[in-house]
Amino acid sequence: MPYVTTQLLDGCSKIRISNTDANLLTIDVIRELAEAFHASSQSTKAILLCGGDRFFSNGLDVNWALTRSGDQMREMFLTLGDLVLQILETPVPVVGVIKGHAIGAAKTLFCACDYRYAATGRVLIGVPEILLGVPNPYFADQLLRFIAGDQLASDLIYTGRLITAEDGVPAGLVHHTADKATIEDDAWKKTVALAALSGTAFAECKSMRVAELCASIRRNLSARTDKLIEIWDGAEAQRRLKAAAQRLAK
Repeated sequence: MPYVTTQLLDGCSKIRISNTDANLLTIDVIRELAEAFHASSQSTKAILLCGGDRFFSNGLDVNWALTRSGDQMREMFLTLGDLVLQILETPVPVVGVIKGHAIGAAKTLFCACDYRYAATGRVLIGVPEILLGVPNPYFADQLLRFIAGDQLASDLIYTGRLITAEDGVPAGLVHHTADKATIEDDAWKKTVALAALSGTAFAECKSMRVAELCASIRRNLSARTDKLIEIWDGAEAQRRLKAAAQRLAK
């Protein structure tokens, strides 16, 4: 897989987004992640999701997205939503660890994990979509509110501001922080410890936790994505998205 790597050790899988320094997301990256999660959930007892040192992932590749039609972007958001549901419903424990920034869609993948570990220092988490003139996808909005509560989620969604990992701890967005040099080792130890639990018992506990959230996402995903694409294709959103792409290219 050119965009995602999987390492097997101690009965666990380490899935790493590894395509560019920024680990930008396109539909091909999302599909490879889905394939990796499917294979790992069938063959291992726990999964660790990792990214890069500078960026866990800087989210959606805006330049790529601007070359796609509305129908293609609808397919991309639906595919991303399916991946988020897949992670939430994967019966084995999933630990997410970020050594670098997790922005936009990357933050949503991080939030879908059962445990979330993050490096201290200037490691930023957030959803700046509102600054690009588009709403969060429905699944991203609902998952952030489910994880962090309405107050913090609304502030992040409505302002687009980014917070550090330490700032995310009080609201439950992040479970554990440590220095960048050790955080991935800490997360791996947690993954191995979770793998020692009863798999059937854990799967049922996880299902009880996320079942209603996942059902709500499924009921609303198609209609909410249609509205997202309507806004995405509008003049204001396109102007803001193109300006963002130009800034990122500098």
